[in-house]
Amino acid sequence: MTNDSASAPVRVFVGGTFDGLHRGHLFLLDFARRRGLALARQLGRSGVRVSVVIARDESVRRIKHRAPHHNQRERCRLVAALRPVDVAFVGVPNDFIRSVRRVNPDLIVLGYDQKASWEHQLRAAGIQARIVRCPPYPARRLKSSLMREDLERMST
Repeated sequence: MTNDSASAPVRVFVGGTFDGLHRGHLFLLDFARRRGLALARQLGRSGVRVSVVIARDESVRRIKHRAPHHNQRERCRLVAALRPVDVAFVGVPNDFIRSVRRVNPDLIVLGYDQKASWEHQLRAAGIQARIVRCPPYPARRLKSSLMREDLERMST
């Protein structure tokens, strides 16, 4: 974590696909903002800036073994319009760590379903930001994969 002046907001980093936005995504982004504000109070800092990196289309295909329903530009515009988000950008190709470094976060918020190795990879890259994991949204039916299955059943 960097030693910024008290006037600088706490920088929060969140990353994800955000394909087919739903309440679970809003829960994650609200959680990130709340945790950032709590850290700002703890450190005597002046607020929070939530930055969200959107997975590139090729990353979605590689990691999820399917194409996204909305392209990276559409997903970025949708996420950027959400109240808890200050800035959204499409990630650096094949380099999650460079996307993190672009924000230089004080706090990184991971989703409950993001791979456990992210913490290790971030530390191995020398990223010293605090890392927290958001709990799952309580309503099981709002998981992206379940919503996608419902939509696919409806279209047949």
